[in-house]
Amino acid sequence: MVGAATDEDADTVARSIANSPLVKTAIFGHDANWGRVAGAAGKCGVEFDQYGVDIDFLGVPVLRAGLPLPMDEEDMLRRFEEPEIDIAVNLGVGDCSARIWTCDLTHDYVTINGDYRT
Repeated sequence: MVGAATDEDADTVARSIANSPLVKTAIFGHDANWGRVAGAAGKCGVEFDQYGVDIDFLGVPVLRAGLPLPMDEEDMLRRFEEPEIDIAVNLGVGDCSARIWTCDLTHDYVTINGDYRT
């Protein structure tokens, strides 16, 4: 996450994306859904101009200046087989950045936590 106005904004956006169940399920489903990432970034209350946002998945540009780029779905499906999926977001409003690690939501995760009772 780069291009935020403040370090706090960068952290807020990065955490919003990393904690989004929709982003996590897209990663699990090997779905290069930039809309879920943009939605998570846009809903967290920081300065957000949708026409200034760039998003890359695994180094492949999928959104530039808020506009989607052509994407080879088969190539992205193969790329999403990697054990780590790098999502790069540039808000384009400043020089601050943050990096967050997260995990996807798998069937097993949902089952284990759905069945768990105290």
